[in-house]
Amino acid sequence: MSKAKELQEKAEMFERRAASATDPISQRHYKEMAAHYRSLAVEHLDVKRDEPAH
Repeated sequence: MSKAKELQEKAEMFERRAASATDPISQRHYKEMAAHYRSLAVEHLDVKRDEPAH
């Protein structure tokens, strides 16, 4: 599995946690973590695209 895919799956996991969190602080935390992992996934895709083919 690619690293970008792993990071995207973590983002989705945090989105699910945010949806099931009962307090606003936890919801916000999980949403921020999801956004962080989505950002990392995009950065990883950008790096892979810029690498020369072997």
